[in-house]
Amino acid sequence: MSQFFQFKSIRGTDTLTNDRMGFSSLQKVSRGVRPHDNSVTFDNISVKVDTIVLARTNSFLLEEFQSHIDVRKEVGVEHGKEIGKFFDEAFLIQGIKAAQVTNVVPVKDPVTDAITGSLEVGGWADVIVAGTGTPTARADYAKRSAPEGFQGSTTVHLGTAGDENDPVALELAIQDLCQGIEEKDVEVVGEAVILLRPAQYYTLLRNDKLLNQDFGAGAGDYSEGVVLKSNGVRIQTTNRFPKATDVGVEHYLSNAGNNNAYDVDAADFNCAAVLLMPKALLAGETIPLTSKVYYVDQEFQWFVDSYLSFGVTPNRAEMAGALFRADLTNTTKFGK
Repeated sequence: MSQFFQFKSIRGTDTLTNDRMGFSSLQKVSRGVRPHDNSVTFDNISVKVDTIVLARTNSFLLEEFQSHIDVRKEVGVEHGKEIGKFFDEAFLIQGIKAAQVTNVVPVKDPVTDAITGSLEVGGWADVIVAGTGTPTARADYAKRSAPEGFQGSTTVHLGTAGDENDPVALELAIQDLCQGIEEKDVEVVGEAVILLRPAQYYTLLRNDKLLNQDFGAGAGDYSEGVVLKSNGVRIQTTNRFPKATDVGVEHYLSNAGNNNAYDVDAADFNCAAVLLMPKALLAGETIPLTSKVYYVDQEFQWFVDSYLSFGVTPNRAEMAGALFRADLTNTTKFGK
């Protein structure tokens, strides 16, 4: 995930804040009519970093002399793999949640544009049933305040169970997703990436319209088949999507302070693909990935520590979208 999103360093505080400004409206200037003032709305979004995630392994001194492998080196490599998985999983969880955000905008006076101070529901997250192209409001999505002009996310729900494994239906659903985002004046080509579960990635491999020039289907050569782009957007496969065993389990980064923001529910698990842009998420770190190897005389043991401290949260909901399967009752569909 670090190749798609940038971290901001957090020092002297535990909270990273990002200020956001709404759009400026236009007006017509007429002779004898005084132009009225326009007030731009502001707000901010923040993420709190308050947890250290640690991988620690100890090795008895005698084992260092009797082992036939470099234990400390192998342990360090394993730590890197596990922390990398954890890092990507946390980002994907928040990416999926960003794709289920509805914005709430301030109420403004229709004549003066003055903010009354209260809030109204607006900028609905668009939910599209694949194949219909008709967006509808979703009242049960998470609501966050946002400046005027900000919009909610876009999600596509597959219309028929099993469509996530149909190469044509899956590609058409991705087109619906990209269309829904672009109709919010958000350009998906360039910075966006579509993250897919392996099953959906290899499903797209069977759609000839998406394969690169190295795929020799006619000659029976499947060794070079790679999906590069769909609708001009980069495709990336990952195995870091939430699994059924993650549902209802407290995440290491979740706590009362962030309202258990990283916990996975059934809707998150049923996500088959997610489209994200860099501004869709706000991420910060206090401690970058750090590794230490040290020996403790009193214990006669070597210790290998790898740790980091970071946080991530939804930022711009309109720059996130997700694809959900229709068969929501099969909770083992996507893995153990």
